[in-house]
Amino acid sequence: MVTHLYIYPIKSLGAVSLRESILENEGLRGDRRFMLVDSKGMFITQRTRPALTRFVLSETAGGFTVKDAVTGLVKELSWEPALGSWIPVEIWEDQLLAREVLEGWSEWFSAALSEEVKLVRITPEQPRLMKVKYQTELATTTSFADSLPLLLVSSGSYAALQERLEEPIDQLRFRPNIIVSSLESFAEDTWAELKIGEVSLSGAKPCARCPLVNVDPLTGESDKKTLKALASFRTLNHKVYFGQQFVPMSVGKIQVGMEVQIIQSKDAIY
Repeated sequence: MVTHLYIYPIKSLGAVSLRESILENEGLRGDRRFMLVDSKGMFITQRTRPALTRFVLSETAGGFTVKDAVTGLVKELSWEPALGSWIPVEIWEDQLLAREVLEGWSEWFSAALSEEVKLVRITPEQPRLMKVKYQTELATTTSFADSLPLLLVSSGSYAALQERLEEPIDQLRFRPNIIVSSLESFAEDTWAELKIGEVSLSGAKPCARCPLVNVDPLTGESDKKTLKALASFRTLNHKVYFGQQFVPMSVGKIQVGMEVQIIQSKDAIY
């Protein structure tokens, strides 16, 4: 059963918890359609700027508010804001054009972070293609997510990690889109195809984790405990894995409480 749904409208900023969402080709509606880039167009994240956790997002009727927890300033961003010029941006190995968001957003974030940054939006005119081996007949493009459109984690996987940590683990450290209930640890590793309501998903690949999971999503404080604990039993070929990435095979509504049907299984890489 689906227990949690999350989107991250601006990449690497705060999560928005939802009771229901619409799955689109590029992932849950509104997820990572915006991104901050530096003066050279390179994407920025909590990996190098843990202070990004200061920005708290809340859903509104027409979009969401962004609150700077340090200054208390609040600014509202619509789902379809006014857009300016095209800007060359880079995210991992991908280069594409994105449009700068107007209405003073770049200046607002630049003032808060004390560096020149721009807020950009991905658009259908300049899509970001997935690697061909992960594409489905329906979905060929993705958002500003690190790689593929959706990250799913089971409650059993969190429980297995929690057993190796002294303090409670915040699920948002791993920035999942969908959390499902499961008594079995890492059951999602074996899900090749699943169905949630009328939505079908293809299990593309396990998610390799980086030091971002060490950053507390509420405080921005970082330590090495989380990744170290995970690495102690989830390392393969020098990479640490947690959660499974999925690609849409059909689109539609997903709600908390919906049952998850496993249509096809596969061997886990472990």
